[in-house]
Amino acid sequence: MADPCPDEPRKRAIEKTSEGRYVFLVFMLRDVEGQTMLRPISARYMRQKEIDRYESQI
Repeated sequence: MADPCPDEPRKRAIEKTSEGRYVFLVFMLRDVEGQTMLRPISARYMRQKEIDRYESQI
């Protein structure tokens, strides 16, 4: 399936929940009627291999 908005860049973020689990997020920021809105694309818990790699880089 083709991306319906190929001209809008996707952003990525990694964050830790209050329970201590890492979450990987993909989202887009959109300007809607003068307000910046967040459009989530994907959110999932990170696998241990990804967590290890991320923690070694920070």
